[in-house]
Amino acid sequence: AARLINCCRPEAIAAALPELIGLGGPVGAYANGFSSVEALKHGGTVEVLHARHDLDPDAYAGHAVGWVEAGADIVGGCCEVGPPHIAALRDRLEQAGYEISGVA
Repeated sequence: AARLINCCRPEAIAAALPELIGLGGPVGAYANGFSSVEALKHGGTVEVLHARHDLDPDAYAGHAVGWVEAGADIVGGCCEVGPPHIAALRDRLEQAGYEISGVA
């Protein structure tokens, strides 16, 4: 079992991760790539949301590597974070010498 923060801005994950790590055990994060979720109504769908233009694969990988450096054990992506983002993240983690396991 692990505790994860998911489907929120990468910046929110960076802010919340220390508290999650403080609880102990494995932790991780999967951020989304939306500019805002304000337009999402209860029961609504993500079609009303807009993707960020400043969160290309390299930028996303930079955020996620920061989470790993802060102590996250599990990282990935959520809405608007696709295969190119995850490939860039994998490459950055491998370049930094991290062991990659469970890549889907």
